[in-house]
Amino acid sequence: MLFLPAYLLAALTILVTLVSLAGPNLWPVALGLAVLAVGFFVWEQVIYTTSEFAVTDRRVIVKIGWIKRRTLETMLGKIEALGVDQGLLGRLLGFGTITVTGTGGTQETFHRIAAPLEFRKQVQAAAMAAEERRPVSPAVLPAATAPAIREERECPFCAERILVRATLCRFCGRELS
Repeated sequence: MLFLPAYLLAALTILVTLVSLAGPNLWPVALGLAVLAVGFFVWEQVIYTTSEFAVTDRRVIVKIGWIKRRTLETMLGKIEALGVDQGLLGRLLGFGTITVTGTGGTQETFHRIAAPLEFRKQVQAAAMAAEERRPVSPAVLPAATAPAIREERECPFCAERILVRATLCRFCGRELS
């Protein structure tokens, strides 16, 4: 999946080494290919080990990279769509491209992600759980079971649910007007 270029270069190194045993002296080429294959493998391993994907009850967090860090942190309720694109090789080896579409049409694409269908399933499950936790409108409930009305709104800075009367957001700590 992620290490495919390194594996292909390693296979090419073995092939050149075998050809070199049969006749022409291709040892420098085989050595160069081996060094290149190791370089690709190390680079892809660093990307793989420094990538983080998390789905919480409130957010979807994606962090990729070590030196050049790419981060997406989106509120679960602000995700409109989560697309998965897998070619034949991706289906066979279990990797693909994830496209997260937020409200307003913003799109973030992440390539060569392991188990993208599982990631989408986790995001959908968290969204469904958040939807189930959302309180039902008192107008829908019978009068005997209607809870006390708690007026809430979204914080304009972090989009967390806060009381209408709040002057300070308890999540991000910013003052509200």
